[in-house]
Amino acid sequence: MSILAVTGVQVNDRDCTGELLFVASPQVEFSWRIETDSPDSRQGGYQIVASGADGRLLWDSGRVVGTACRGVPWRGAGLKAGDRVSFCIRVFDRDGSPSPFSVENTFEVALLSPGDWHGARWIRFAGNCCAAAAPAPHFRREFTVGDGLRRAVLSITARGVFEPSLDGTRIGGDLLAPGWTDFRKQIQFLSYDLSDRLPPGRHALGVILAEGWCCGNLTVLRMRNVYHPHPELLAHLELVYRDGRRESVVTDSGWKTATGPILGSDLYDGEDYDARLEMPGWNTPGFDDGAWEAARESGEVAETPWLVQKSAPPVRYMRELKPVRLLRPKKDVCIWDFGQNFSGTFRVRPRGIPGRRYTFATAEILEPDGSLYTLNYRGARSQDSYICAGPVEQAAEYVPKFTFHGFRYLQIDGWQFDRIPPEELDVTALVMYSAMPDRCRFSCGDSGVNRLWLNALWGQRSNFLEIPTDCPQRDERLGWTGDAQIFAPAAMLNMDCLAFFRKYLRDIRDGFTPEGAAPSIAPAVLHINDGAAGWGDAVTLLPCALYRHYGSTAVLAENYEAMKRALHYQLSRSEDFVIGGEGQFGDWLAPEETPPELVATAYFAHCAENVAEAAGILQIPGDRDHFLKLAENVKRAFRRKFTDGAGLVRPATQTALVLALSFGLAAPGAVTGNLDLLEQRIRGNGTKLSTGFLGTALILPTLARFGRTRCACDLLLQRECPSWLFQVRQGATTFWERWDSFSREKGFGDVSMNSFNHYAYGAVSEFLVSWLAGIHYRHDGLVFEIIPDRRFSPVEAVFDSPFGRIASSWSLTPEGELYWEAEVPPGLPASARLPGGRELPLAPGRHILC
Repeated sequence: MSILAVTGVQVNDRDCTGELLFVASPQVEFSWRIETDSPDSRQGGYQIVASGADGRLLWDSGRVVGTACRGVPWRGAGLKAGDRVSFCIRVFDRDGSPSPFSVENTFEVALLSPGDWHGARWIRFAGNCCAAAAPAPHFRREFTVGDGLRRAVLSITARGVFEPSLDGTRIGGDLLAPGWTDFRKQIQFLSYDLSDRLPPGRHALGVILAEGWCCGNLTVLRMRNVYHPHPELLAHLELVYRDGRRESVVTDSGWKTATGPILGSDLYDGEDYDARLEMPGWNTPGFDDGAWEAARESGEVAETPWLVQKSAPPVRYMRELKPVRLLRPKKDVCIWDFGQNFSGTFRVRPRGIPGRRYTFATAEILEPDGSLYTLNYRGARSQDSYICAGPVEQAAEYVPKFTFHGFRYLQIDGWQFDRIPPEELDVTALVMYSAMPDRCRFSCGDSGVNRLWLNALWGQRSNFLEIPTDCPQRDERLGWTGDAQIFAPAAMLNMDCLAFFRKYLRDIRDGFTPEGAAPSIAPAVLHINDGAAGWGDAVTLLPCALYRHYGSTAVLAENYEAMKRALHYQLSRSEDFVIGGEGQFGDWLAPEETPPELVATAYFAHCAENVAEAAGILQIPGDRDHFLKLAENVKRAFRRKFTDGAGLVRPATQTALVLALSFGLAAPGAVTGNLDLLEQRIRGNGTKLSTGFLGTALILPTLARFGRTRCACDLLLQRECPSWLFQVRQGATTFWERWDSFSREKGFGDVSMNSFNHYAYGAVSEFLVSWLAGIHYRHDGLVFEIIPDRRFSPVEAVFDSPFGRIASSWSLTPEGELYWEAEVPPGLPASARLPGGRELPLAPGRHILC
């Protein structure tokens, strides 16, 4: 008999990992995956059983017939703030035989309204000057817990970033919390279950507060206090006893505050720490805080922008890197090389006489003489410092708390003066990004292509830090929407990004202009070319991409009105359905310019089709017909304006041709002619790219989809600039902003804008998995189709999809025989398209295809 098992359970797009999950809304959705020992076994139904904290049954769905396993909504009794729900899921096969119930998972509905905060007030330290980086204030409050405590939950946030602790021990592992939003419109808070950490007796809460995105430096303009004039703290600890009593510990003037060893901490500039100012025991009961001052109350919760439980994965230390080399470019200079460009910070064990100052400088790349190259950081200092408390024999441990850097190399100075062997510093890199586990791996017979795929993954790890930033190192690190939308298909293969992108889409909606233009940067700390094609269009294209991957109609519903609003804005500034080139980015950083009005009109048609698709999925037939008609009107306008009498795109840049083919803008009778022209343009350019951010993401999939696979593979394997593998050949471990950011022959590119960790061109990794390995995945179907080019053999990819493991591997013998094996998860319709065109339906399980 076949056995089904439920695994990979999620609530509101977040993995249930055994810890209590807090949800931002009573509108809860469940998702799961199926494991089976039989290729013939499939889900034919499910059952969800949920109970409250008191064991009372809240919902038993009974056996629900169907294959649904994504976004299954809560149908039990209405939930309110503080309700804690434990649930199990089981599935039934097509014969009605049940699986075992899943392990029990628990979620709690977080605070929902200002009244749920029970009088908590914003508090601050009043002794800092906020015109420049200031010492980080510490806050403390002691309280007593009685007998019979049943439940204790801390809800906490800041205008700034915070680190909480209880009785001297840190609470949680979240970094730079609560993250980045437009603090004038919404502020995220985090919730922590402290029930098992509060025995009867005296306890102390402690919080360190820093400026973060809310009050620190932002953008190349170094704007300070963008959202608020000074950092503030808000917290509510609710204690619930078994006899029904409830007590609250809230932020108010009863808290005490003082500054400590963090002299300044800035996201761009780094952190300065003086260990001589440490206050041992400051966050434990009984500490003498007589010299501390009372916290200043700043305002009530009711006066605050929308407070919402953080629903996206928090930033955490996700992995550690040890140095691969200790470089000594000149006497008394040591540089630690971690072998990988990344985003994060470091852990070090400095020691020295009291007052000895260590400095920590970072860089992505080295100068020819072996020193750090930091000009491309622009105005970001990106350095930290540590002053030792001594004695020289005693090592401390230092990790910067409230900053991050984009770097590969770390130079440390200060050890020289007390003759400390640099090896004794025990340096470790701490890689930081939003806590999303890897979902995919890829390999092939070309080592450069393997490094290319890995570079894309590390670019995502580096830049998916709270929001999808353009780069992690210089005085920018902004959520450019165009970068995010073109990389999204690759991102969703690499990591489970649904919750991450849903939060980011909320940031985009918050950034709309009054005229209806979607922002080019979200959170919209700057308004630059809002509504630009490919950038403002992210509010339309991202929800549709997420739906295709995850099947989430909730994402479409949340964003549908914003999608329509953005499209209406484009219509309002068009003339005869053609959009002008003013206020556009065009095909950003392309070696060959494509007219911005061509790019904008192409995206206008593409977005109209996407909104029509969303309307159809959401069952709004009138809208669907309306936007399909709009798309046809724009396509006709595109052909009138940008094609010649033979239907060929003019000007015939690579990007123009790719957009016309990819978005279905070329007249049906002119598709082959435009394909031929595209291949001519590529071959005539030495089989090299002339595309920028937008065209590059589409060129290989477009060539492959229309059967020009040889051209696509030749282009991918090109090693001269501009090409993907040129960067690899120069030693890149992430993707660069410019094709020529560096070369061994010519040195560094334009220093004014020269990031060595930009992820946009990493969109090519989706082609590697989908076309080279042959995994063409959507939530409603899976097709295996490979490009069996022997230059890549052997090829293998494994994707941990929302339905379970998908795998494809193939190789060619010296005689040219193809061996191809594939694996299909349960619950996902699948087929294979074999070389030669024959199609095979595939049941769940492993298959030898050739």
